Amino acid sequence: MTVDPIQPGELFGREPADPVARSRGAHAGILEVARELPALANKGDHAVLSREASRLLELFVRHAEDERPWVLRLPPLTARLIQKGQQRVVDHLVSLVLEADLAEVPCRCPDLADEVASLIEVQIVSEEWDQSDR
Repeated sequence: MTVDPIQPGELFGREPADPVARSRGAHAGILEVARELPALANKGDHAVLSREASRLLELFVRHAEDERPWVLRLPPLTARLIQKGQQRVVDHLVSLVLEADLAEVPCRCPDLADEVASLIEVQIVSEEWDQSDR
């Protein structure tokens, strides 16, 4: 698995100065890529699926790192929930990348891709809800 680094703002255009707006822009881009994964998984092209899931993994990890200072200012329980949700997304993305790289039959890629897309959607909704309280 080889992943080319993504430059800041590369996927989503120019990043806004407002942290909440920048986060919502990142959320939209992450959701867009996540929603494409199930269709890619159903096509059965494991190399493309691995590449896109790896790209999403890198993007999501960078996003979580960027949001870390904001998350740490939340009440402790809320911060832990956000961090556990982010870790769950990362764990499932790693599983999807590994499954696609192995390309074993039967492949769990379609199920994992659906799970990843759903987890990311729930995570983004949760993060945006928590940001609206700021």
